[in-house]
Amino acid sequence: MLRSRLWWVAGAALVLVGCVAPQQRLYAWGKYDSVLYAHYKKPAERAEWVTNLKTIIAQAEQAGAKVPPGMYAEYGYALLEEGQRDRAVEYFEKEKALWPESRAFMDKMIQAAQRQPAVVPASTGEAGAAEGGGK
Repeated sequence: MLRSRLWWVAGAALVLVGCVAPQQRLYAWGKYDSVLYAHYKKPAERAEWVTNLKTIIAQAEQAGAKVPPGMYAEYGYALLEEGQRDRAVEYFEKEKALWPESRAFMDKMIQAAQRQPAVVPASTGEAGAAEGGGK
């Protein structure tokens, strides 16, 4: 009986210490969860999603924080879908450099991107204007 109470007290103490200790994040996620949720709810608002990804990445880089795994790749893929092949490859390279475990996948994405013809957007949308168009 005493032993089980001791475990409860120890568990409660650990929970309280976890609540009081300052929370440091390994990665700068920004508002990624709400941005992704909004994109799933309204996929037609894709330009806003791409702009938000760019903003999250820029804020992390400016703060000197680590960009989360997959974020460069996701943004690169969004650029690739817009026909911005060279910019997409740039972000795939960033993903590969920051996360070496993604090397094999990023190499395949880079190869696939390089096989696609570069497309110059007919009209400069939100993401195209933010990126300065193609290279």
